Amino acid sequence: MNITFIFILIFGFFNTQKCSKDYDHFDDEDLALSIPKNAIGVPKEFRQQVLKEMKLRNRPNDILKNRCYCNYDQSICGNNMTCVKQDGAACYHAVEEVYNKAEKRMETLHKWGCATLERGSGASHLTCNSWRAAHHSPKSIGCCYEGNYCNKNLIPPAYVHHHKEKALQEKTDNPEDYDSPLENMTRGGKMFIMVFATVMSVFAVIGCIYLCITRAEEKSKARARAKTVSLKTESTYMESKSMLEDSGSGSGQAALIQRTVRQDLTIIKTIGQGRYGEVRKALYRGSYVAVKTFYTTDEDSWKNERDVYQTNMINHENILQFVAADIWSEEDSMTKMLLITDYHELGSLSDYLCREETLTTDEALRLIHSCICGIEHLHAAVHGTGSFRKPEIAHRDIKSKNIIVKRPNVCCIADLGLALRYQNDKILPEKFNVQVGTKRYMAPELISNKLNPKDFSQFKMADIYSMALVMWEVAIRVEVNTCEEVLTVDETSPDHSASSGIGESVSSSGNISRMHLQKTNVEGHSTSLKAKQHVPPFDGIVHNDPNFDEMNDVICVRRIRPPPDLAWKNVPALNELSKLMEDSWHSIPHFRHSALKLKKEMAELIKNPDRQNQSQRKVEFQQQDSGLVESATNQS
Repeated sequence: MNITFIFILIFGFFNTQKCSKDYDHFDDEDLALSIPKNAIGVPKEFRQQVLKEMKLRNRPNDILKNRCYCNYDQSICGNNMTCVKQDGAACYHAVEEVYNKAEKRMETLHKWGCATLERGSGASHLTCNSWRAAHHSPKSIGCCYEGNYCNKNLIPPAYVHHHKEKALQEKTDNPEDYDSPLENMTRGGKMFIMVFATVMSVFAVIGCIYLCITRAEEKSKARARAKTVSLKTESTYMESKSMLEDSGSGSGQAALIQRTVRQDLTIIKTIGQGRYGEVRKALYRGSYVAVKTFYTTDEDSWKNERDVYQTNMINHENILQFVAADIWSEEDSMTKMLLITDYHELGSLSDYLCREETLTTDEALRLIHSCICGIEHLHAAVHGTGSFRKPEIAHRDIKSKNIIVKRPNVCCIADLGLALRYQNDKILPEKFNVQVGTKRYMAPELISNKLNPKDFSQFKMADIYSMALVMWEVAIRVEVNTCEEVLTVDETSPDHSASSGIGESVSSSGNISRMHLQKTNVEGHSTSLKAKQHVPPFDGIVHNDPNFDEMNDVICVRRIRPPPDLAWKNVPALNELSKLMEDSWHSIPHFRHSALKLKKEMAELIKNPDRQNQSQRKVEFQQQDSGLVESATNQS
């Protein structure tokens, strides 16, 4: 083995000497670079062919990406000093020190052009590294692959084998004998050292990789033996859950491998369309997912929604779970951006409310509570262990169509393309438009353009206003059963309260008539308790697609809000919900409830839906008790 190693080193030494001489053979007007002639620039015919192919593929951005600055003649560069490189090839800027015999001084020549695409490497490595070899005169070349005339201001590397002042002196003293045997010998020695160091480095890397793999296998085996029971338990638990529920709404790595997810997707049907694209139902290895397709003009929205979903600790029951993001070219060669999330059969909250089935009071409260829980998690800043931290997030497009019904009584927030994050004392993304969203649901300060974009809390208060309108949409679909127990009193009482359904009656003799519960026919009641058909807020007041002036007149000037149903006063829970709505869509942002306050109020309302009646009843009984004591005292 030692003899073989020595033979390889000796062969490499002589081979480098030969390569050093071979590189010096080429010398012409194009800087004598050690590259093929066709690497100097792309011919005009080939450039036209490349442009034609790119136009057929409808990829206008690639044309700009493959343009290089060029200063050769028009047959190569054309009239606009531009050459077109192949995909993956490089743009170059080459320099050469040339001796001017007339002025007896060295001059620097510059050449810009397109390098060729080498077979096998898929790039232009040989061309771009030709400056490392020896030449008759100092030469260098710099390359870039970005296109878009990236080589125009590119600075080539410094000369490796020659120094400018030294070359000038040698060229002046003896122009005919520029290279010396001693210099060539020095080059060979350097190449020998490079080959030797490379070989030793390869052996060292192989040894390190072997040791790392061995140690990793040992640790893995030990860990597997120690956690056999826990792994079995975890495996059973994982099988009982949906695969996509493990994606965690972007809290960690996506559940599906992003580079291969599109290849394994089977599109089933289109389930919706919006201003950014369309949403399709797809199948991935037996599990259904929702694929949101963005047009190329909405790439910023796709990137922002992807970044928000990948925020640390955004995982929550009431936020749509993120699976993966991908970029794909369809059969029509159009590049599309994909955002893949969980699929829920019930669809959006708007579709859910449009069903013929009405809601009970409890169902409505739970739907609203789940929505507010998702918004509260977005608005809150969560501090985790170490450097993990979830920033405050404002949705900015809360509406019933952007809320998904996961299962009965449970919703989740979706469509985060317009969301803003408040992280490290700054708002991300840094460039954003303030007046965005659905105008029908926009807060007054947004419609009138009075929102302060530097105050992030105002964006969150705008979400609360929009959520109040969604609460109204849900509430109008509530229908109280015709045999529901309604709290009534003796109608002969002069102090009977028709609004709350609670009253007190005192007879002329001073005896208090007791309140009682009775079955009341709702249809025969003076106030109807039937559900209304689902309509968006301000339906009939503004057009289907209102503009800013129309909405400003309605909600800012006239201060109109969706009307509450009169029957809500007879249902304690809906009456309390109506008060929360009015507080949440207040014209002044700071007067609105926070998401946390709404979350607590809704939880208490679900737990105790009759708390209004109970509190009123408690006050009335206290008043009655005090009246009896006072009456007894007077009689005595």
